[in-house]
Amino acid sequence: MRRIFHKMSGKPGTRFGLAALTAACLLSFSGVAIAGDSQRTQPLIAVLQSNAGLFEKARACQQLGEFGTDAAVPGLAALLSDAHLSAYARSGLEGIGGAQAAAALRASTSRLTGNLLAGVVNSIGVLRDEQSVEILNRLAHDPRSGVAAEAFSALGKISNQASIAILEKSLSAGPDGSRPGAAAGCLLAAEQQLREGNTARARALYEGVLKWKLPAAYRMGAVRGAILARKSDRVAFLIRQLRSSDLAIRNGALITIREVPSDELARALNGILRQPKPEIQLQVLAALADCHNGDSLHLLERKMASDEPEVRKTALRVLAKIGDPGEAGFLLQTVATNRSSEEISIAMQAIERFEDPKIDALVLKALAESKDPEARIRFIRLVDARGMTNANPELLRQARDADAQARVAAFEALKSRAGANELPALMVLTKACQNDSVRHAAEIAVYGACVTMGDPGAAAVLTELKQSAKSAEKNSWVKVLTLLGYAPALPTIEAMLDDADPNVVNNALDELGQWPDPTPVEALFKVAETSANPQFRQRGLAAAIQLCRAAAEEQQRSDAVVVSWLERAARDSGSIADRRLIISGLGHVNHPDSLRLLLPYLDDPALQTEAGVAVLQIAPALVKLGSTTPLDQAIDKISANSPNPDTREQARKIAQSISNRKGVPLFDGRSLAGWEGDTNVWRVRDGVILGGSMTGNPRNEFLATTRSYTNFILRLEYKLVGTEGFINSGVQFHSVRVVQPPNEMSGYQADIGAGYSGCLYDESRRNTFLARPPEEQIKRLERPGDWNRYEVRCDGSHIQIVLNGERTVDYSESDGRIGHNGLIGLQIHGGSKAEVSFRNLIIEERP
Repeated sequence: MRRIFHKMSGKPGTRFGLAALTAACLLSFSGVAIAGDSQRTQPLIAVLQSNAGLFEKARACQQLGEFGTDAAVPGLAALLSDAHLSAYARSGLEGIGGAQAAAALRASTSRLTGNLLAGVVNSIGVLRDEQSVEILNRLAHDPRSGVAAEAFSALGKISNQASIAILEKSLSAGPDGSRPGAAAGCLLAAEQQLREGNTARARALYEGVLKWKLPAAYRMGAVRGAILARKSDRVAFLIRQLRSSDLAIRNGALITIREVPSDELARALNGILRQPKPEIQLQVLAALADCHNGDSLHLLERKMASDEPEVRKTALRVLAKIGDPGEAGFLLQTVATNRSSEEISIAMQAIERFEDPKIDALVLKALAESKDPEARIRFIRLVDARGMTNANPELLRQARDADAQARVAAFEALKSRAGANELPALMVLTKACQNDSVRHAAEIAVYGACVTMGDPGAAAVLTELKQSAKSAEKNSWVKVLTLLGYAPALPTIEAMLDDADPNVVNNALDELGQWPDPTPVEALFKVAETSANPQFRQRGLAAAIQLCRAAAEEQQRSDAVVVSWLERAARDSGSIADRRLIISGLGHVNHPDSLRLLLPYLDDPALQTEAGVAVLQIAPALVKLGSTTPLDQAIDKISANSPNPDTREQARKIAQSISNRKGVPLFDGRSLAGWEGDTNVWRVRDGVILGGSMTGNPRNEFLATTRSYTNFILRLEYKLVGTEGFINSGVQFHSVRVVQPPNEMSGYQADIGAGYSGCLYDESRRNTFLARPPEEQIKRLERPGDWNRYEVRCDGSHIQIVLNGERTVDYSESDGRIGHNGLIGLQIHGGSKAEVSFRNLIIEERP
């Protein structure tokens, strides 16, 4: 069928190494093309000859390779010198094949160089063009061609009498530098000869390569081929190579064994292993996995008893890979003995994989007969891993063992397979447990049986609980019933809270805190609020908080109910751990009261991080509910105080979303519409207003709104960077343009940079600071060179400035002559090399 090339054949510039050996194993092509589709070819030729783009022409080349005719050859040949399309053109020519395509490639060799020539040579090899042999010979032996390796490869793919003669001569008599390329060509030629049935010719080529000191990959490929090319003396030759002192030769022989398995070869390998400590023992043992007979299995069994650990492990791995169920007994013996953990692991993994059901009986027999507790544990794990359905009686017997670890293993295995038949015995065994770890494993096994049985199993455990007089038994049944979440048991478990034994009460409190729904919460609150025992009160509260948090996370009750529970818990919580659980619960309840309860924790250094995270979790929902007034304050605190930059950024985004809901944008993110100023100084880039220049700002410049504002809240973000001079900026408000000089503005300014961020300055009027926060506050709040949040609030003569969530100015104007209306402006200060950026400018006008 027609060859369709999904990838280019022969990457330009490729040199031989291990890739040559891989190529030697690939199928080559005859170069005979199947008739193409003339009707579909012509439009594609037109594309190649048009002004179409690279993509269209590349796709046309690929399609011509699928169904093109000889008529397309000239158009494709014309593209061989195009650096962008040459590879696609070659793909098309390779697909069309035939004499004309080969002739076009041949002709191009006289005008191409470098990677383009290398690609053409590779394509000639794909088409196996015998008329190119002399051209390839010249290129292979011309150091200036730069494509010697590709030429040798192409000669090898052609693999006719003339090309083989050139390769053999180059290998034996050529310069040392060309020998690897000639060897790679010989390997390719030999592979082709082998496919065509010319085994003698192939063998001579492979053995010719073996005569020379070449890289290991070449020698491995040559020995593999030399083995495959033999028939009568194949085994003898392979065994000789296994004994070679050359590691590459030995490895080549070893990897070829899997390709030529036979009883004769298995006997030969067995013969090597019978020799006293053969030097290639490990390699031959490994080879038995691909070539073995019955005698080989007996040899492997003996090797498993070797004094050498590596020999034992290799024999085990081979037996495991062979997967013969007849070897299960020997593998089980390894599990039963005190071998190394690695050997035991290999044997166990092999037994786990055996699918023969007869193996189950062998495993059970080994378990029953074993006297070593550690071995019994391993066999129990095998029972579990194999999912054996007939092992429960033996597992119950092992659960009565004197060794605690063996009992634990037996209970763990019973957990997933016990049912109604085993439950009575499991409950008896649970009551008899004295060891805590064993008792816990037994409880889990009882739980597993009850899961299998459903409510009848849980009811049986509840009956045991009601009849139990011993504290340990009560505790066990409470744990099982809690895991099951068996609702009918809840009144009985709650009654345990009044038990005379403190251990029973504590256990009941802990287990009720793990109940799968919050039904027991009132009983737990009652203990927390009324018990005379301080330990019970503390434990009861912790359990109640656990239930409340789970109810919040899983939305098991309404938000209002869960918040009321968490508020109730918060009144009595004394430990940091309890408060963290309360905060975590509040962070899952999208209710305004959750925020109210979280606010005090934002001021607690030990809890402010967790509280901040919780506030940010519920903030988006509260914004949708319209509960933003207290949220503003909380977000500002988080933004100002959180040590985590990701948390601060999340707080900033939420603050911006709150602002956006309350106000309107002053900046559309794309243009300076609604603003006026020198557009050589002020421009829009990447969604921000950018002012100034890092090459210098000779004078103050302002960008001002085209309308005035009176009472408002202005929110924005700024970033100021600079390298020289007075690096300063500001936000004007209630301001006007000055006539002289026309670049100035007069009015209030929320200052930015140079240590004055957060200050209120009177620009070009009184020229003084009207209010300024302490220097240490500015240093603490501002993030130089990074984005900062600014907020200006104007209400008549009352002005407030907030920097990164913290108020820095609270000023009331006393001069009645100063108006309360004007423009808003952005400044870049003169005498500096600096740029200032503004984004997210939102104004909320007030009456």
